[in-house]
Amino acid sequence: MEQSLIVKKGETIIFSSHGKWLYPLFELEDFLATNNVPVGELSLQDKIAGKAAAFLIVRLGFKNVHILLASEGAAEVFKRFGVHFSADKLVHRIQCKTEEIVQGNEPPDDVWQMLRRRAGRVSGVPVSISGLSYRIGKRQLLSKLDLFVNKGEHIFIKGQNGVGKTTLLKLILGLEKTVEGKIVVGDYRVGTKAWNKMRYITGYVQQESVKNNFPVTAREVVEIGLAAQKKSKLEMEHRTEISMRRTGCWHLADHSYHDLSGGEKQRVNIARCLCQQAKVLLFDEPTSYLDPAAKEELYEMLNELWANEAPTVIIVSHDDSWIDRFNWPVYELKNGSLCLNS
Repeated sequence: MEQSLIVKKGETIIFSSHGKWLYPLFELEDFLATNNVPVGELSLQDKIAGKAAAFLIVRLGFKNVHILLASEGAAEVFKRFGVHFSADKLVHRIQCKTEEIVQGNEPPDDVWQMLRRRAGRVSGVPVSISGLSYRIGKRQLLSKLDLFVNKGEHIFIKGQNGVGKTTLLKLILGLEKTVEGKIVVGDYRVGTKAWNKMRYITGYVQQESVKNNFPVTAREVVEIGLAAQKKSKLEMEHRTEISMRRTGCWHLADHSYHDLSGGEKQRVNIARCLCQQAKVLLFDEPTSYLDPAAKEELYEMLNELWANEAPTVIIVSHDDSWIDRFNWPVYELKNGSLCLNS
């Protein structure tokens, strides 16, 4: 079978793939992640490359690239990022859906995230909400609300205080009872017996607005994520440590949770979600009570989290300056319904 992708160090082939579409480049990404080979010493040959493949190659760091059949859009991407590029044949466009989706002027990380989702290389699961209504007393808070977030997608929800943003998250979590409408997380309808057994696939990071002096350590907060799962003590200790190291808070393990700063608490709560291996993460005003430095740390940590775990994410926030830093869809909750901001 003809090789579709070849990577050489000098004249020696160190990686090859017979895969189709963009999968060889994802396989190459895995190979490079587990082998200590400087990409600057490598050359890459691909059978076919459009704009999408060009972005993946750029993100991997290759500077010496030869394509057998390339699109003009791919050539423009390579030129934009200073890649030494040659091709046996250059065509106007490649007949591929991703050639239409990718514009060519996006940041490589944004294209990579989108392509990962299309390739199914994400840990997240879809969230589907249909016809959801919720009333508090005589007040109609949500009215036949619909929302679909695909696996591995990330969205923001904004809106004025009191419009029901936190209530919506609590309904997804099953902390509030759905009276009218349906919420499905992955394969499970919220509120059913099957979902009750698997509800740990949804993680929740709430805003820290209430002082509580109940004696609990940061480690114990993270371990709460495993409360519904039957794990051995050794497994619990392992997953707790790994998740806290992942979010940079392992050194706080034995500290009182309530003595931590706002940014440190966010790290601990995200570690709890990682510990329970949540596939959907819900954040309620994550930048509230954070100073500018802590906001910047959270931004960097979340970007790394999206890149590695790729869960489905819904963030409720009113912090427009923070929202603008992410190139995510933004929905506004108003009059009980969600509308996508243009």
